[in-house]
Amino acid sequence: MAASSQARSNVTALSVVREQRLDVQLRQLEFSASLHRKLDLELLFDCVMAEGQAFVLFDGLRFHASDRGVDLTLGVMGQHRQRFELKLGDRPLGEIELARTKAFSAREEREAERVAENLVYPLDNALAHHEALLAAMTDAPTGLRNLECLEQQLPREVRAARRSGLPLSVILFSVDYLESISEHHGTAVGEQAWRAVADTLGESLRRTDLVFRSDGDAFCVTLPDTDLEEAVTLADRLRERVDRCVSLENVRFVLTASAGVASLSDLDNATQLLDRARDALSIAHRSGRNRVRSLHTDDQQFDPDEGPDAA
Repeated sequence: MAASSQARSNVTALSVVREQRLDVQLRQLEFSASLHRKLDLELLFDCVMAEGQAFVLFDGLRFHASDRGVDLTLGVMGQHRQRFELKLGDRPLGEIELARTKAFSAREEREAERVAENLVYPLDNALAHHEALLAAMTDAPTGLRNLECLEQQLPREVRAARRSGLPLSVILFSVDYLESISEHHGTAVGEQAWRAVADTLGESLRRTDLVFRSDGDAFCVTLPDTDLEEAVTLADRLRERVDRCVSLENVRFVLTASAGVASLSDLDNATQLLDRARDALSIAHRSGRNRVRSLHTDDQQFDPDEGPDAA
């Protein structure tokens, strides 16, 4: 009798099993509903990062869609990863990875797959929203992101730098008197010049770096995981590459460029960071153009040719 009683005590009542299944189903519905309320891509994956933990524990996630220019990482990407290609019918949406330091069990792999499956329809909506916003935030002459996009994206870059603890630098880059090409050779040639400069900048940068057409005749480059000295070195290299990147009927224009550089400090917000880069660019212009200047938070300037105490 004792053995029989013990055996019965190890059997979960059917009502308890049903209650557990109902609880899981309700949590999945709540998770799916939360995802459907997020149109912004960053907010969507913030939700996956936070609420997906109810189904499977993970330390970080990465979403990558190269054909759409989207690459987003949250948390810490450990060595053990679950990778899923997301599709809606035959249409690819991108790839998501869930990562952690500890291996996933077979059950956790299935739960991770369910998390990814819940993402498909909300992600399709968020990507459509992202593309519509991107179209409205594109500078027509250069094909780059415009000033409105910069004002939205730079705070995100700042938040990402805060989360990761990695440096963030900004280059405000201006081709000296580039607008005079339009005045002397016409609008079409002027737009070709803007496009050539934009292409030259893009070819010199990493996948994670972003280029924007900023106010006036300037370009803004955001540089994650880049400190001030590295950003100044890059700015000087960009300045050299811009020279002779514009041509007309096999004749190359000789161009010069100036740049202002700043790096994120502990007390900066996005506006303060960009303002400091703008001030550094003004100093470069006043110093005779065709040079790079930077500003630390203590207003100390750094010149790649003259060292950290340049005026």
